Amino acid sequence: MKKSIKCDCGGRTAVTELEILPGLFSEGYKCQKCGDTEFTEEQMRSALKKKEKAIKLMVTRKLGRVGGSLVLRIPNSATKAMNLKSGKEVRILLESKKLIIEAVD
Repeated sequence: MKKSIKCDCGGRTAVTELEILPGLFSEGYKCQKCGDTEFTEEQMRSALKKKEKAIKLMVTRKLGRVGGSLVLRIPNSATKAMNLKSGKEVRILLESKKLIIEAVD
């Protein structure tokens, strides 16, 4: 594997650990000039395997409405895995069209 490749901006990339999900890292190339990231086919396969292993539960839910707010029903299996109970605080993050819910300890 090459240690460095040329970026479209003219800079050089270097192999580094890149965050592919919050707290989940995989090897890839990062440009030292513009910050763009790229993966080889092998690196992308490895990153996708790590992502699939990290995702424990994926379900589809319809949103409801209570008053002026939208309500999301969280499956029982997810509430047990995250130790969520009624009244417990959660942190909601919006990241490039993704809604991330974290339990607040």
